[in-house]
Amino acid sequence: MAACVLIVDDEPAVRALATDILAEAGFDTIAAADADQALHVLTYDEKNVDVLFTDVRMPGAMSGLDLARTVKRNWPDLRVIITSGYFAGDFPGANFLRKPWSAAELISRVEQAVA
Repeated sequence: MAACVLIVDDEPAVRALATDILAEAGFDTIAAADADQALHVLTYDEKNVDVLFTDVRMPGAMSGLDLARTVKRNWPDLRVIITSGYFAGDFPGANFLRKPWSAAELISRVEQAVA
């Protein structure tokens, strides 16, 4: 069974690009436009998500960092990859991938997370 990646980005084009890249690489993918949708997927979807790939800056009450904190608290085994073109910090328990990323970088980072 292929690993499942939950892709969270408020920008439809970026979300679609990441989804297409990872699906082409053989991963199962689920896309969400914000943290609320992502938490709904994690709570109610029957698919087992292996990796959360989230942007830092998103509209709504929760940023990608808030989402990552919630995920690590409630699903401690879920791997987290954070992406941003602005954020330059570190987040415990998560990988960071700077935007703009290439298809090869994204695939490599997800492969490392599930290895």
